Parts: sequence; C-alpha cells; structure tokens
Amino acid sequence: MTLTLLTRRKLSLQRATTTPGPSGEMIRSWQTLLTGIPASILCFHAHRWKAIARRSLDTTHVIITPRNIAAAFGDRLFDGTFYYRVQYAINLGDRDQAWAIYADLLDPQDVLTES
Repeated sequence: MTLTLLTRRKLSLQRATTTPGPSGEMIRSWQTLLTGIPASILCFHAHRWKAIARRSLDTTHVIITPRNIAAAFGDRLFDGTFYYRVQYAINLGDRDQAWAIYADLLDPQDVLTES
C-alpha cells in the first residue's frame, strides 16, 4: 500500500513575499507556490507538542505527504478551511517518498495579523 492511498486532503503551499507600498512601507502578501498537494493531517489533541526540543518549536499538527514540497519555516499550508504555519519538515526515510511537516494551526485572527 502506498502513502498516496491514505492522503485524502488537498493542500496548497503559500510563501510570504514583501513589496514596497505607495508610502514606502513594506506590504506582505502570500504567494501560492503549489496546489493540489495530497496530504493527511494529524492533530495532537492533548496539548501542544515540542516537535524538536532543541529548537523549542511548538506544533499542533503533523501533515504527512508523499512528496517533498520544499516547505520552509514560516510558510503556510491551506486546506480550504484552515491555515497551518510550517515549523519543520523532515524526510521520513522512505526513499524520499514520505515527508512529515510539523505545523501550528493558525487562529483566524492570526491569519490577518501574523508578522
């Protein structure tokens, strides 16, 4: 059985870009890099989990995908309803065909005000 059979959701990967505004201020917008990424999203219900203790990164979800999407710290994934901020991505060692992305669920107000 391949991991693709277990991935029922489709995500899009977004990366922040900054452009100068009319008054010289920097305006941040999100650029979609990839769409239709097959994934499974697993939630840590009990508490925020320290994914990588040496970096002290709190995560609320782990997203499993069958391919490397080159997600970097600070990127966000969107499943059509929720945004997830990428904390860390790691190859699960299955010949580069299984990746785990540790992410933090963004509250709706954080999407508008995150820095």
